[in-house]
Amino acid sequence: MIRRVIVLLVLSSILVTLVWVKNHPAAPVNNISTKSDVSTKYTTVEYKISKIKGKQYYGEGENGEEIVFAAEKIVSGDNIQVHDDVICYFEKNNLGKGLVKVEKK
Repeated sequence: MIRRVIVLLVLSSILVTLVWVKNHPAAPVNNISTKSDVSTKYTTVEYKISKIKGKQYYGEGENGEEIVFAAEKIVSGDNIQVHDDVICYFEKNNLGKGLVKVEKK
């Protein structure tokens, strides 16, 4: 008789667990692969190079904002000249850390 009660309790607990799992679905699976896209990692600002002095590049944005950066920030190895348009990359939501990299447009 005790065996039957134990078996009944085990089967009942399994049934209750299955009903509980069915009523509480798992979190949805995200099948979208995340891209390591440049636009998600950085804030970009475009500037036109106005002056080059040694290894220092001076640029001006459309809104009149100015920037100065060193040649080491140019990652593409492009030959940037005066009047060239460049894209400056800053860490997203944290412009205070400064310029991350520069590419010729």
